[in-house]
Amino acid sequence: MYSDVYYFNISAIQGITNLKFEQQTSIFTFRHLGSSYCYFAYLKALHALAARFYVPFFRKIRFKGKGYYMYKNARNTIAPQFGYAHRVYVYIPGACVKFLSKTKMIIFGLSKRDILLGAHSLFNVKPINIFTGRGVRFARQIVYKKTGKVSSYR
Repeated sequence: MYSDVYYFNISAIQGITNLKFEQQTSIFTFRHLGSSYCYFAYLKALHALAARFYVPFFRKIRFKGKGYYMYKNARNTIAPQFGYAHRVYVYIPGACVKFLSKTKMIIFGLSKRDILLGAHSLFNVKPINIFTGRGVRFARQIVYKKTGKVSSYR
């Protein structure tokens, strides 16, 4: 498969006798003389390859803490305010950021690598404090709190 912008090399399974692509209808035609198991495995791999271009990836992020907030500008630059004296900017190229509420946001896009790198860079700005439970965490992340010295004797 190729065009002026991109190309793909797809290896064909032994036993496929005819593989055609019709330009007008954009349909692949397979004629297979082997077992149906190989035919379905090949179609499943081809579908997984095509799904990379239209299935978005996302990562949901929550933060907890008094006075903590985040905002973003038009270029999806996120500026978290976590009580530091200086501004910290997190750039996530190739991804969209949407705030679900005051403390929840979602990062989504087509590149899984960009989404995960952006989410982990936000997580590294303010990791979870094990004593108070405040900080940035991912959705469905289990947070264990450690007992303090004073609260363990009460």
